[in-house]
Amino acid sequence: MSNKWINYWSKKNIWSSSKLWKKNSIILFNYSNKKFFLKNKKILDIGCGSGELIENILKISNNICGVDISNNYVSTCIKKFAQYKDIKIYLFKKNYDELFKLNKKFDIIFCNSVIQYFSNENQVINLIKSVKKVSKRGTKFLISDIMDKNDKKDYIKFFSYSILRGYFFSLIFQGVVLFFNPKYRKLENEYQLLEVDIKRIKKKIDKLCKKVVILNQPITVNVNRKHLLIEF
Repeated sequence: MSNKWINYWSKKNIWSSSKLWKKNSIILFNYSNKKFFLKNKKILDIGCGSGELIENILKISNNICGVDISNNYVSTCIKKFAQYKDIKIYLFKKNYDELFKLNKKFDIIFCNSVIQYFSNENQVINLIKSVKKVSKRGTKFLISDIMDKNDKKDYIKFFSYSILRGYFFSLIFQGVVLFFNPKYRKLENEYQLLEVDIKRIKKKIDKLCKKVVILNQPITVNVNRKHLLIEF
């Protein structure tokens, strides 16, 4: 991950209090709870941000570990979850290649809307190898919000889902915030968000995992993106 992106996320930014991001976490949680039955599972959230997904998971499980590259987000989460002794938050300064240092094994692992800030596909593969070291037999790893270079954006689908799921106005508001805060857009132009060939990644990791499935259903607010569900 570029140091420019690390520096951006390490300070207060336009996503820190985003209502759209909160809605995104609710949608992802609802899908994941139905799919994985999260109750009492040991859970790792990679790129936990300001802890919105953790807040939702807390409804049914408090055995949660969050990691992030952002000093700002880690500090926020440590304060937010200080009363929960089984919630641990850790800072990883550059990437997530050394997750083994957590000295824990997890049942369910999330990595939501993170890998688009990686520099290349090899970093995605390295992340999966790192996750395998903190996984056990049957661990599920969900990488969500993947930008597939072979996909075309469907704007009708994008806006129709925002209306159906009740976040249309949050989407418009966030768009206005983006317009009047050019720093994120400037970084996005300078360091293009990573688009990957998701089928090629699947082929590369098939031997590392018990099962790999490409998910096409809209499990976040970014309905045009794909997701990888990996079982070790």
